[in-house]
Amino acid sequence: MKFSRMTEHIDGLKYLAGKLELSGSRPLRYLMETHFCTNRQELESGYDILQSALDLVSDPARLPDCMRLNHLFSQIHDIQGTLQAVAAKRVLDEIELFEIKYFAFLCSDFSLLLNDMGFTHEPLYPLSEVAAILDPDGTGVVSFYIYNSYSQSLAAARDRLRGTDPGEQPGEWEALRQDVDKAELEVRKELTRRISYHSGVLRENFDTLARIEIWFAKAYLAKRYRLVRPEFIPDGGSEFLAIEEMFHPHIADALEDSGVSFQTVSIRLEKGPCLLTGANMSGKTVVLKTVSLIQTLAQYGFFVPAGKARLTVVEELFLVSGDRQDPLRGLSSFAAEMLELNRIFAAVKKGTRMIVLIDEPARTTNPNEGMALVSALADFFTLHRTTALISTHFGDMNLSCRKLRVKGFTGQSAVPGEVNAQNINKYIDYSLVEDMDGLVPEEALRIARLLGVDASFLELAKKYVK
Repeated sequence: MKFSRMTEHIDGLKYLAGKLELSGSRPLRYLMETHFCTNRQELESGYDILQSALDLVSDPARLPDCMRLNHLFSQIHDIQGTLQAVAAKRVLDEIELFEIKYFAFLCSDFSLLLNDMGFTHEPLYPLSEVAAILDPDGTGVVSFYIYNSYSQSLAAARDRLRGTDPGEQPGEWEALRQDVDKAELEVRKELTRRISYHSGVLRENFDTLARIEIWFAKAYLAKRYRLVRPEFIPDGGSEFLAIEEMFHPHIADALEDSGVSFQTVSIRLEKGPCLLTGANMSGKTVVLKTVSLIQTLAQYGFFVPAGKARLTVVEELFLVSGDRQDPLRGLSSFAAEMLELNRIFAAVKKGTRMIVLIDEPARTTNPNEGMALVSALADFFTLHRTTALISTHFGDMNLSCRKLRVKGFTGQSAVPGEVNAQNINKYIDYSLVEDMDGLVPEEALRIARLLGVDASFLELAKKYVK
């Protein structure tokens, strides 16, 4: 799946893409076309490049070079249309010839700077021949002009035109002007023909510079959020994923703006399903969103928001979260969810290497059938040895699969008035612990009382608690 599509499914991915320091639509377009990488060796090679860029942007001595590099990125024009014209051998106009000349000169500047910085992972093809074609007199001037040295007939036509007074000889002057236009057209045809031989390297350099800019943008992002290079888990063992001190940058930034710190969480998953339980507001959804974001970032060549991350490369990531109602297709939340799960079942039976993250499945159906469906999910993923993290409110399901629980509310001694919407996070421990009995903590009424919810209403609710 392309990066652009994945931003629609993975919470926080679009947010981080917006934090990349890119010069404009050109590199962003390239990023959005990037495919979800499932090749471990290719990912490792990319991480090596990203690490080199991160080392450079983190070195104070390289600050002037990095500033110069960013300036050069900002000077690249989006000449995609011109490059397409070169490839099609359409006669270039003077503006397009200027764009090619300017780009050739820029590539030379980039090569010199990147070599000096020691960043040699993405070499550029020399474009000295292109520069010589468009600068026949060797002036070194970036602007483009159809020089007389291109054509003797052009030079002669221009001399005749300059020797004619348009006021005294308007007819002859107009004819001579047309001769000059024809001669210039012939020159542009010849220049286009000669430049077209370099169409491939021009295109390759254009793409390479986009890749280089993205590597450095990823490096700046890694430096800003202290992202780490993920490691890959060898095949054959039971361990599938192990992330220490993971965090969700979008949520962390929002909390920081409110004066609250994000509590990092660690998690380890094995092959097979794992149930995640916890009371309301305990952060189960955030855990699923953070795991999905980390796995996705890693397979698009980013470093990840964690203290340490060991991952398995997957072919597909499935995240089933939130209200999946689709009124345009006449589907209820439950129907949409079931169709999504059925798509996952088909992929499982095909043997697709995947990770599945499901947030409170069957939440919209009755509790008895809901528990049955969650139990069946656990059995299905156990049978097919598919790694799945399933959050649920249902407890005491007597399942043999692994269970984790969010520690949850810690304000046992708190009194009404101490807890409010602004500080409740301080009373919740988002750490994950192994849960042997699978019981979901019953904390809803206590938290509601501490939040100041009407006491008479809560007394009515207590009568129905079993």
